[in-house]
Amino acid sequence: MNSTIARKYTISAVIAGAMVAAIAASVVWASDGRSVAAGATTASESMSVTSPSLVFGTPAGVDITIAGYGGSLQWTVKTPSGKVVASGSDPSAPTATLRPQVPSSGLYVLDATDQNGEVTTNFLVTGPAPSTPDPFFSVATHWGKQSFATTTWPLAKTLPLVTALGFSQVRDETSWASVEPNRDSYTIPDFSSSLSAATQQSGLHMMLVAAYGDPRAYPEDMKDAMSPPTSQDARDGYVKYINTALDANPRIDEVEVWNEFNRPKRNTSSCQSGACYAALVQAVSQGVKAAHPTVQIVAGDTAGTPISWFQQFIDAGGLSYADAISTHGYSKDTGTLRESITHLDDLIKQHNGGVSKPIIVSEDGLTNAPAAPTDSNVSRVDTQQQAASGLVKIFVTLKSIPAVSQVVWYDALDDGTNATDPESDYGLFRQPTPSISAFEPKLAAAAASELIRQLSGYSLTSATTPAPAVSEFLFNGPDGSTRRVLWKDAPFAAKDSAATSVPVTAGGGDRTTVTAVSGEKIRDLPAGASTLDVGTQPIYVDESPSAG
Repeated sequence: MNSTIARKYTISAVIAGAMVAAIAASVVWASDGRSVAAGATTASESMSVTSPSLVFGTPAGVDITIAGYGGSLQWTVKTPSGKVVASGSDPSAPTATLRPQVPSSGLYVLDATDQNGEVTTNFLVTGPAPSTPDPFFSVATHWGKQSFATTTWPLAKTLPLVTALGFSQVRDETSWASVEPNRDSYTIPDFSSSLSAATQQSGLHMMLVAAYGDPRAYPEDMKDAMSPPTSQDARDGYVKYINTALDANPRIDEVEVWNEFNRPKRNTSSCQSGACYAALVQAVSQGVKAAHPTVQIVAGDTAGTPISWFQQFIDAGGLSYADAISTHGYSKDTGTLRESITHLDDLIKQHNGGVSKPIIVSEDGLTNAPAAPTDSNVSRVDTQQQAASGLVKIFVTLKSIPAVSQVVWYDALDDGTNATDPESDYGLFRQPTPSISAFEPKLAAAAASELIRQLSGYSLTSATTPAPAVSEFLFNGPDGSTRRVLWKDAPFAAKDSAATSVPVTAGGGDRTTVTAVSGEKIRDLPAGASTLDVGTQPIYVDESPSAG
């Protein structure tokens, strides 16, 4: 091992805790994911942020337009810790273009005030694209869903947001009924053709969720759109639908068979067992592989990780027709998530000669719809700090399980603005509002962008517990640098803010930096012994050999 990597580096915790306290004191994060300056005045009814995008590639590229204000406009830009990095005024009502000089990539909070009130928005500077695209990091999108494509998911405006965060893989759909509206009549709808063109142009790879039923074309086999095909004719039609979608979009490299087949809400037929599902997977594998041999067949896509259901699937021979196994990982904490995925991997190895098959966690995410009951959903959290922290914990935890080949965050955008509906609030970006024209990045969007860039080109070396209830994951870079991710173990929705102190010894010949999930630099560590306060919000400790 490189001597830089091998030197003593014992981690412990006070520095980050001070930063966390500063964040809590200086910036209030609203439950809907928007930042609000402490002591904020009344929201303006006329002033708005009219910029077409609030995501910028470089600090020098930040360009934000404020319209509809009266009198003099006063504005400040803060980091998530509350540090003011830019401020100014503009008397030229009613429109101003702001180009604040921010110091680096990361999430920022712009607060603009006029004589009538204020408007506040987040904006994100992503920095350079990841050096190495990593298909492990994927995100769910709804560009291929007709009802969303024309309303809440405009492709031209939102695809650049996904690629800007650093995602190179998405999970999307084109429904069977839209491709085969009448039996034996196959076509690609316009919105799906647009998606195909956009993925090819952007370089995105795509997993196709092959769902749902087609009762109009096969009324004798399916009672509604949630009924999977069970007859030979209907299964043949299902295979032809998938092949038609693959012919139209060469960027699809994975096909997931149905969605939550084990869940009665997503499967209203009497064919819900793992054995019944195995017959469908066999038909898809044989029919799709004949026409598209390199496409990966992904089986499972279960609600939760039902081991007994997977046992039925395996006993019926389904495992031999699957290139990968998928499941949905929604859970209350990383311990529960790790346990369920490990059990699934153990089951697969028992029936596959001791060898794992790739496991894809094809949905995982956290919602904090502000008016939704807190106990109605295991993935419900109370704040956007919790959602952003949970995102990092989920991806990093699953990256430490060798069998897991891909994780899909659900999802890229909020599906709506209903504060009482948890399904509306899983996104990394908020929907536009009358006061903010663009899709506004949440703290979780910044966390995704920073995580993908932090781990780009790095390989996991170890996962340890350096102190009670503290998790540490060590990644090594090709240049001899190390990158550590640390957090205090707790449920995603935990309200406990107490930190655990962990000692750190940094090498004298290295540059060691501590960074928050938002991308904000906390501080440089001096050579020798220090301490870090490790709380429930993850931190990055980056250690690079000094030049010379």
